[in-house]
Amino acid sequence: MSTENTNLEVVKKDITTQVLNKVNTFSEAGELKLPKDYSPENALKSAYIKLTENPDGKGALLDKCDKSSVAEALLKMVVYGLTPQKNQVYFIPYGNKLNCTISYMGNIATAKRYNPNIADIKARAITKGEDFEFEFKQETGKVVILKHKQTLESIGNKEIIGAYSLIYYKDGSFEVGDIMNIEQIKQAWGQGATRGESPAHKKFPDEMSKRTVINRTCKKLINTSSDAILMEDELLDEELPNDTVKVNLKVEKNKYANVKEISFEELNQPEDKVEDRQVASETVVEDETVPADKPNF
Repeated sequence: MSTENTNLEVVKKDITTQVLNKVNTFSEAGELKLPKDYSPENALKSAYIKLTENPDGKGALLDKCDKSSVAEALLKMVVYGLTPQKNQVYFIPYGNKLNCTISYMGNIATAKRYNPNIADIKARAITKGEDFEFEFKQETGKVVILKHKQTLESIGNKEIIGAYSLIYYKDGSFEVGDIMNIEQIKQAWGQGATRGESPAHKKFPDEMSKRTVINRTCKKLINTSSDAILMEDELLDEELPNDTVKVNLKVEKNKYANVKEISFEELNQPEDKVEDRQVASETVVEDETVPADKPNF
């Protein structure tokens, strides 16, 4: 291996190392609390593998994207307590800038983390010809699905008229999260890079509709969650000072602006020339309802 290639590999690995050091600094200062079952080391290693892959022959993302944007994307991933190994996040290039996009699976994981009573969040699509009825119960302020009758002919029908999500709780109960008609779904798709015209949208509109309504439900659950679980974690910290607990996304508000403090200029490595790449439709179509910037908790 040439000296130039060796130096490039050092730069690549140093990015994940510096991000991990920054995370450890936040954690030691009490400014960042990670989930007990989350390993930032493993997540960063998994991300490194993803970023160095070259499946389309157009170059690895780590070679083509600005190193500071790579660090920012990696730090965002860790602050959320997510991992690409489980497809909870995707790394999408916008020109020479790398963006960490949270998938619907990542949104479910985050919603469950901030709402410990939730067991799962699922969704179903409604196709033309199916018998579907719902009602708003004024006394409870909730929507109740009265009927959703499918037929063999309706299963797999690409003529989608709507979708709904269901929130399942650990005590065995469940409730309707959201109901969206096809116009609302298409409006959400229109916010994405592919405008709902990706191969995935055309081939699997039922699955894409379900992911869209799940994203809406998760966003609502996350944004309306209280800080009670974080306060409980503070008590746990007093008893178990070496234990890491739930991720405190308040750090996003206070520290996210400082992400660019991670500097790689001292490495004295020239930036590679970057080609503009069209966003890969199969990876971003899941997340039209999720903003690309920092969370609004």
